[in-house]
Amino acid sequence: MTTTPSSAWPDAGAWPAPPVWPAPPRRTTRTGRVLALVVGGLLLLPGLLVLAGGGSLLWAHYLDRSDGFVVSSRESFSTWGYALVSDRIDLSAVSGWLPVSTAVGTARLEVTGTRADDVFVGIAPAADARAYLDGVQRTVVGGLGFDGPPAYTDQLRGGKPSGPPADQDFWIAQASGSGAQEVTWKPAGGDWMFVVMNADGSQRVEVAGRIGAEVPALGWIGWGALVIGSGVTFVAVRLLVRGLRRPGDPSVQYRQPSGNWAPRRSSSVDGAATSPPGL
Repeated sequence: MTTTPSSAWPDAGAWPAPPVWPAPPRRTTRTGRVLALVVGGLLLLPGLLVLAGGGSLLWAHYLDRSDGFVVSSRESFSTWGYALVSDRIDLSAVSGWLPVSTAVGTARLEVTGTRADDVFVGIAPAADARAYLDGVQRTVVGGLGFDGPPAYTDQLRGGKPSGPPADQDFWIAQASGSGAQEVTWKPAGGDWMFVVMNADGSQRVEVAGRIGAEVPALGWIGWGALVIGSGVTFVAVRLLVRGLRRPGDPSVQYRQPSGNWAPRRSSSVDGAATSPPGL
């Protein structure tokens, strides 16, 4: 007797795996986007400034040194008085959280007289220098020229000093003579003052000078600023991108997955259907 095999529904193993639907994206609310834009905008400029500052410090540390010193630009200073003096240099605050030898290293002051007079340059404790120059006509050079040329208020009235500067015994470092004069000094905690005069203590001092320091920690400070600036800038850019991104369209996100995943007959059923009758 001949029988015709009946069709059979595919086995469970013949069905392909169901498609994986994408997870719904987190939709940023309008308030969240505005907040991201505001915070990102506030962080971007400081991050870029710190980044640029770190790059400048690294440039100065590795490429812009003179005999191992980071130096200021050469500037001209003059006074109709008897001395050019710096502001009080307070290193107590620096030594309180970082050794001065690490923060500053060796300092150097270079001056060159622009007149025929021999010049004197010295470094002294601020109290001793003020006592020597008390009542002497002089000019205070704020920041050693870093904050602009001396103004009228920097001219202090008075008379002449009691004697030539080289005769005083309180100088930590000093140099005098014609042409370029240079003093180097290893700073320590305390209050200090730079003094530039004519070697004979006469009136009208005119020099060109610059100051420098080794600043051993400059490289570490530069790398730290570079890392912090990069991190802040990265966060700011991410926030700005998130705030500017338009919310996703659900009709695009949830299309039916492509591919042939319809059910198919199993090979065992197909084989049975094509087997010769009676077998």
